Amino acid sequence: MKYKLGVIGNPIEHSLSPKIHNIFSKQTNINIDYQAYHVLENSLDNFLKNFFSNGGDGLNITLPHKINCLPFANTKSSLVNLIGAANTLRSDSSGRIFAESTDGIGLVKDLKNKCSISSANILILGAGGSALSIIPSLDACKPRNIVLDNRSKNNLERLIKRFSDSNEIHSRILNLDNFNEDIDLVINATSIGFSGSFNWHRELKINNETVLYDLSYSKDHNQTPFLKWSSQRSEKYFDGFGMLINQAAASFALWTGVEPETNITKLDLIND
Repeated sequence: MKYKLGVIGNPIEHSLSPKIHNIFSKQTNINIDYQAYHVLENSLDNFLKNFFSNGGDGLNITLPHKINCLPFANTKSSLVNLIGAANTLRSDSSGRIFAESTDGIGLVKDLKNKCSISSANILILGAGGSALSIIPSLDACKPRNIVLDNRSKNNLERLIKRFSDSNEIHSRILNLDNFNEDIDLVINATSIGFSGSFNWHRELKINNETVLYDLSYSKDHNQTPFLKWSSQRSEKYFDGFGMLINQAAASFALWTGVEPETNITKLDLIND
């Protein structure tokens, strides 16, 4: 059996997913055909119908389709229902489509190799879709507090209210304006710095022991703008490459039933 898989997005040329999943395929001896598909927003419905009606088994979903793919799913995980977005679709033997989000799962698996989440004060910078997708998985690890900060106060208050009103979230979700304790872990969920250096709009209560983590990653050994900023403030800073590998592994397991090894390096992808 060969699994027909892929990743869709706009843009998609930068995606490392085909290389990652082909490494998983070789590891597990599971035969896959994994392609990257450039899909425009007005072509999404037709693409999904054609892909799955022609034997497609699963897709990874990247921007800008993580929300608009949901109407195509017959069933959704509780996590997808909570955050209103998915990054993985799977077709079962009867052709029904299941939607899942593995971003938060991938983040937590990577973080657990780097720091303690339980009882930590976690600060998330940003209040968009990236922050939304990781908060439930962080909450499940029982941190002391989840604190949010964002340049746009409207988005910030909306996100805090969404989770504070949810019966599925048990952590305190706080605005940084109302928080005075030291921060153990800072997660950058913004795109600030993509076209220049990273700067935050206020000073943060961090020190040499604070772990600084960027959801973004570079394809080589260059530091992201956030990591350059972090290197001047702490000795513990990481990009999101490990999250990328772990969320991909969770998708692969969802499609095939087999958990691949996740000890992949950037060098492996360059040489693959």
